[in-house]
Amino acid sequence: MLLRVLDSGGSKSTAERDVAEAGQKAGALHQASRRLGVRVLGVDGTGAAMAGRKAGMLFFVDIEGRRLLFAAPVQESDAPGVRRHVRTLMREVGAEELRTDEHSVYAGIVAEGAHRICLAHWRKSKGKRAVELGRQAVAANRPLEAESLRRLLALLRLQPRPPTVPEELTVLVRRYIHCRKGLLWKINQLLQHVERTWAKVSDDPVDATNNATERIIGLTFKIRAKTMRGFKSGSKVVAHPYLASFLRGEEGLCDLRKVI
Repeated sequence: MLLRVLDSGGSKSTAERDVAEAGQKAGALHQASRRLGVRVLGVDGTGAAMAGRKAGMLFFVDIEGRRLLFAAPVQESDAPGVRRHVRTLMREVGAEELRTDEHSVYAGIVAEGAHRICLAHWRKSKGKRAVELGRQAVAANRPLEAESLRRLLALLRLQPRPPTVPEELTVLVRRYIHCRKGLLWKINQLLQHVERTWAKVSDDPVDATNNATERIIGLTFKIRAKTMRGFKSGSKVVAHPYLASFLRGEEGLCDLRKVI
């Protein structure tokens, strides 16, 4: 639309080609810049349609700086690929902590204390399950179980959040520890999972979530992916996040001469 207003002789294909070339230049600039001193490395995966198939992407973000570090064409289901990239990036940027969701692929990549779970993701997933089971308990006329799940929700929402497992949670776990059937078994499993993961959840006073990574994915990748039928090549899938990140620049300014 802009090209037509300017009476340009360009076309959609020309614009797409130029954007792809600019993205590759932005990617080269991004890769060449040094990124040391990253304290918390946020990692998350996503996907987008590409020429009839789904392309997996892995994003690495500086949580405190809220900036994209790397984007790699890797499916989260590719455990060896994920582990290799995470170890390499942790070493290259000197990160002290790895921040992810609860996807099993991230378990054991770094030392136990150096891997922390996103607080927002943990609270949302456990809270959603507790609400669901609470409704089942009410429908089954099980007031004790419904109250137990309400107490669990209150514990999940504690502010500030205790770094160690609260005594009340331990009591709830013991109450259902021997249950093996039906609704009570489901409550037992949820309570044990919350207890087991409690200390693994980030308590970082600056930012205990991985929201910065999800925001970068949305701004540099998903917005573009939703406005097209699919990327046509792997190089474009990788180049676009770098170009989008470059265009946002430093304090809102970027030098277009570097990529056009």
